Amino acid sequence: MTYSELINKINSDKSGIAKGYDISFLQNECVSYSDGDKKFDNILVGDLQLFTTIQENMANINEPKDGDFVEYEKGKYSRISTDRHDGTFQISNNIGIFVSADGSSSASGCTWDSDFDYIESDRLTLDNLKPTTKTMKGECWTFSGNYAGGGRGVRFDINFKVWLLG
Repeated sequence: MTYSELINKINSDKSGIAKGYDISFLQNECVSYSDGDKKFDNILVGDLQLFTTIQENMANINEPKDGDFVEYEKGKYSRISTDRHDGTFQISNNIGIFVSADGSSSASGCTWDSDFDYIESDRLTLDNLKPTTKTMKGECWTFSGNYAGGGRGVRFDINFKVWLLG
């Protein structure tokens, strides 16, 4: 597979996952190999399955977790960015969410987001979160093939739970 063929494969991917990779990772894995097309397809299929597993495992967790959405006012949403483990949390839409196959997640980046209305900090307690049946698509990332390493991250949108802030 050539570099141009790789770019064409990325641009023609219907799932959307191909644009979530660091291009150098895909180059290292696929370019200059006679079976580069097959390698590319196998990477995407494997990682799409990994994200499906992650989403299913996260759906079975009945507690708020990093990356879940909070409806803090009718029609206004943000994501849990930090569970302080003292019963309080912060919210932000300027975060990265790492997810793993066991259904766990952790946020990094800005833990407070000034882009939304002020919310009294005493409202931001886990006791004030009520479960809903809603989910929302949110970006997250994991390591391709579930193997950690520099440049192996892949971003994708999966469903996260939505909690109502009382």
